[in-house]
Amino acid sequence: MCFTQVSREGRSLTETLKPRMHQMVDSFFNKHQYQPEGQEQEQVALLQLEADFDEALLDAAMDLHDQNSNQDSSPLLPEVRQELRSRVRRSSVLSLEDQSPEGCSPKESFCKRALRSFQMLLCCLWQKWQAVLAWLKKSLVAGMQALCRAVEAIWSVFNDFCSSMTQVLRSTIPA
Repeated sequence: MCFTQVSREGRSLTETLKPRMHQMVDSFFNKHQYQPEGQEQEQVALLQLEADFDEALLDAAMDLHDQNSNQDSSPLLPEVRQELRSRVRRSSVLSLEDQSPEGCSPKESFCKRALRSFQMLLCCLWQKWQAVLAWLKKSLVAGMQALCRAVEAIWSVFNDFCSSMTQVLRSTIPA
């Protein structure tokens, strides 16, 4: 499923999101390509890149929802937006412990290290967003069930009212 919806600026979300993400990756490479090797510095840079990706994806999701809410759904409540943001921003799956020493060779080029780290970053982002999506689906199901119960309760009250009105009308109308 691609972001084929049109954003507020009249461009598709793909046209907006893709250059933003490319710019983040370019910035990462430009800042760290010629710096001396330092796994901790690279890790911090990857965590920042992950946070930037999360923010871009979150903005795109919110824009897409806001656009669709004008047409056929209701806007997200502020508490739901906040919970969604906090779930996305939770501590990263990336950590220094995840990188095994045997995977890092001192002779390994920056590009190979960056590629390996970037693949790990994408895997972590995928896991994080899968967890957020599962939470969102669970929340929506619970919300829809609560809405269904509310509608059923209203229908029951309305049905009881109609039945009692029918009885009142039958008793007042001569046969």
